[in-house]
Amino acid sequence: MLRKLLFRNSTNFQFVFATAGALIGLTALLLSFQLILDVRSFHSSEKELFGPNSVVIQKKVTKLTTVGMNSTEFTPEDIEALRSKEFITDVAPFQSADFKVGISEVPGDGLPHFYADMFFQAIPDRFMDIDVDWSWNENSEYIPIVLPRDFIMIINYGFAQSQGINQISEELLMAARLTIHIDGNGKKTTMMGRVVGFSQKISSILVPESFLEYANGLYSNGNIINPTRVFITTTDDSYGELEQLMEEMNLDISQASIDVAKIKTIITVVIGIFGVAALLIMLLSLMGFVQYSQLMLSKVSYEIRTLIRIGYSVKTIVMTFVVQMTILFGIITVSSITVMTLVNAFVVNTWLNENGIHLEKSGFLPSVILAAVCFGLFITSNYLSVRKTIFKLGRS
Repeated sequence: MLRKLLFRNSTNFQFVFATAGALIGLTALLLSFQLILDVRSFHSSEKELFGPNSVVIQKKVTKLTTVGMNSTEFTPEDIEALRSKEFITDVAPFQSADFKVGISEVPGDGLPHFYADMFFQAIPDRFMDIDVDWSWNENSEYIPIVLPRDFIMIINYGFAQSQGINQISEELLMAARLTIHIDGNGKKTTMMGRVVGFSQKISSILVPESFLEYANGLYSNGNIINPTRVFITTTDDSYGELEQLMEEMNLDISQASIDVAKIKTIITVVIGIFGVAALLIMLLSLMGFVQYSQLMLSKVSYEIRTLIRIGYSVKTIVMTFVVQMTILFGIITVSSITVMTLVNAFVVNTWLNENGIHLEKSGFLPSVILAAVCFGLFITSNYLSVRKTIFKLGRS
């Protein structure tokens, strides 16, 4: 009876507008939040697109470099300058072998006869883009090696055809052993190596840092080798700063890395704008509900005063309003979660799958928690507004 008395003729245009705004705003907010979570768990073959912005940089080779009047090495001052950039979060120079390296097949392991001069480099494990068994010590059976994936492509579709030899599968190359010929500091030795993986991102022949430090200690010619390639990690929205850095330091960065940085910057801005717009809609709908509550209370101010005078407590009347709003906001929240889930499953994911992009589902729990927070914000703000107004009516 109390609820019917207080909420008679309560539906009006402002109520419908506030309800629709809350539903649209909360749905958009949850959808943008869920997209951010899913995008960060991107795991397709282009996983570097949404992973950390790890970029390999090197200095451009110019005419002056060719005649020995310019260097492509990064000096210690260059490395410190990179570390001082606010948009760069990590810096790791490539370590290089200061000795000659040759690789040949192990007879009987299935590889055709070959011998090739190679070079070894190493990077910190945190920059590896594949999961491999990357440990090495002096008692290890073999040296683990990671090759660029382009390397096996060049062998199979260029070198093998031109030389009339059989093409080599990745599985065979990883199963076979390699003989590593090391020559430096007046010493020569051979060791066993094995390919343990192929990198999509790094166009260097990689070995563990522990091996390279050990080998340089024994076979180095004593040269001071400044790095010519450096790994850096940048923030998501750093395309402009990265482009400026290229001009300042005359850097040569792969176009793919530049495109990735550009795409990530655009995606970050677009999703951010979408989220901010959704938040503004939510706040406007919240203000609409507060105004609606005030309007509704003013229409039944006589009834409220009468109920207080005949013995109804202010708390009972306030809770009657709060329960009604809780039911309404509960329906809006559940509806928003349902709509967000359906749109994400049947619109967003369908479009992504049709375009060959596969997102690893991060789960809806964070989005549900966000919806619960918004629900609590709605209830609390309306409770405080209604309570303040009814207390004033009770004292008037």
